[in-house]
Amino acid sequence: MSFKPPGQCTACGEWVPRGAVACDDCGACAKSGWKENREVYDGLDLPDDDDFDYDEFVSREFGAAKPRRGMNRELFWRWVAAIVLAVMVLGYLVAAF
Repeated sequence: MSFKPPGQCTACGEWVPRGAVACDDCGACAKSGWKENREVYDGLDLPDDDDFDYDEFVSREFGAAKPRRGMNRELFWRWVAAIVLAVMVLGYLVAAF
């Protein structure tokens, strides 16, 4: 089948606008043949969307979140502000005397 946009993608059913070279949703194009069936992906052993648990994947791949050590941002910026203020006051006092 020869598909020419605009129209519904023959692979996924999403709307393909006029002048588009490929489907924005599934990537089907004239080179890939605008395949009408998705059976070409059956042998890839990809997980179904319903079976995928992102939080479980992250904890399995990266481990449990560890508490951060060191200074947090708020405390860091308070120290920076205090140092800048001290330098300004010191500069004023040196210039005044």
